[in-house]
Amino acid sequence: MRGWLLFNEEVADGVPEAAEIRRFIEAGKRRGIRLDALRPRDFELIVSTERAWRAEYAGGRLPRPDFIIPRTGSETTYFTLAVIRQFERMKVPILNGADAVEFCADKLQTLQLLSASGLPIPKTILAKFPVDVDLIERELGFPVVVKKLRSTRGAGVVLCQDREQFGDLASLLGDAGYQSDFIFQQYIARSHGRDVRLVVIGGVIAASMERRSLNGNFKSNISLGGSGECITAPPEMAKLAIDAAKVLKLDIAGIDVLYDERGYRICEANSSPGFVGLEQACPISVPDKVFDYVTARLKTPEPEKTPFWKRMLGRKPKAQREKITEKV
Repeated sequence: MRGWLLFNEEVADGVPEAAEIRRFIEAGKRRGIRLDALRPRDFELIVSTERAWRAEYAGGRLPRPDFIIPRTGSETTYFTLAVIRQFERMKVPILNGADAVEFCADKLQTLQLLSASGLPIPKTILAKFPVDVDLIERELGFPVVVKKLRSTRGAGVVLCQDREQFGDLASLLGDAGYQSDFIFQQYIARSHGRDVRLVVIGGVIAASMERRSLNGNFKSNISLGGSGECITAPPEMAKLAIDAAKVLKLDIAGIDVLYDERGYRICEANSSPGFVGLEQACPISVPDKVFDYVTARLKTPEPEKTPFWKRMLGRKPKAQREKITEKV
């Protein structure tokens, strides 16, 4: 079996997410799966009217993969999405698909989709500069969380304690030329310095880890020095994570959940979640769980599509269906 990992950078020491790429490659070797880490920007996409679509990489042709796993996360570009869509249309199984990757690359779009499906989220406002501080105070109150729309590993996230601090930051961002690159989000006091990362693979909870800050910071990311403890997610929390992955069309998902006075709220969703810290806390091999899912999926035949004329027959009243059937 052969697969591709779409990754923006060289797999080198010090590169964020490179450790996860190495884990995939190492686990794949043990199972006889060849994995290549490829940069989306090095692809050339060819589309023709005869639908003889193909793609070249770094000036050459590569054997068709059995599956593709994008690991581009919040740094996903239009070109990367075009590469994913090209292979989707070439019927290559992709985990996750272009829609799912795009949904999660933009934090606001993630929250819009989750909220529209009735899932609980922190109240959020898209930044507009100059900022209406009165609106933020009225709708969100203080403290308030300020986030970059596209960020990962806790970077680009700040907690403003009061109106003055928020006003200073908003003025700084506005003067720097930002327009709508940030969101302002309700601060959930009960979850200060802690949250839960749930990894969902194929609609099933693979592992859950509670993350805690060790220095009083409100961010609990392992990459920022937080600690992780493997837990069994309560049924309500597990269902939230599974439902979120389904709404966002994620085959592989990292769902971050906050504690709230009334239960839980979904904070973020990741299409290429980091898992080194999770594997240190929990007895799990994330790549092997992914490969188990990939193998099962490849063994399951794609459902046959019903011909268009039959679908149309199904929409007609019975009397009309009989007449059409006679003509056919």
